Amino acid sequence: MNERLINIEKLNFIEAHKIILQLCEDKIHLSLDDISFILNLKEKELVESFLKEYAHFHQKELLYIENFINSNLEHENKEFLSDLIYFATDFGLDISYSKILELLIIDAEDNNFLVLASLQYLNKNIKFLYIDALLENLTYIRDHEVYHQNEQLLASLILFRITHKPDYLAFVKELIEYDESNLEFFNNSIKDDMYDGKYFNIESFLGILKTGNLSLD
Repeated sequence: MNERLINIEKLNFIEAHKIILQLCEDKIHLSLDDISFILNLKEKELVESFLKEYAHFHQKELLYIENFINSNLEHENKEFLSDLIYFATDFGLDISYSKILELLIIDAEDNNFLVLASLQYLNKNIKFLYIDALLENLTYIRDHEVYHQNEQLLASLILFRITHKPDYLAFVKELIEYDESNLEFFNNSIKDDMYDGKYFNIESFLGILKTGNLSLD
């Protein structure tokens, strides 16, 4: 084990956090044992910082983290869980699709950050094997006010990409005209690779939104 990790759990958060960040900044390759040790630290903010800052993973380590995430999809710390899902999204990991779909359905706003993380994963990983549940849960988000508007917007974007039904695009238009922050979120969302002109007719898409011609004939 890396000697800087040996007594890290005995340190206060600030000192321990400095060690984690320094390990990431040093650009060294940590062993699988080191990575496993960090992932299982009791202080989950340290784990979150490590996953956000460390970038020197080999394939076997990503497979280990993939298994780790799948075994923690019921974790009671929802902020930690959302960070695990963002990591899976960024590194293209295969995590339980049915569980991600379950995480979309909430009845209280305090889990919204987890919903957004789950939506981002689905946005990058549309699996038509789950099409019925996918459409049902995304529509649920669009239609229920417990969700934040950026979540409703992203759900509607995904629904439009799947179905090309104008109602979903009309709702996107309504949201981005309603609030400047929704427009900013939309503009950031369409910077993603999936909206690259090589794969998606982004000019036509934006033109439809601008003109309001939502017939899509």
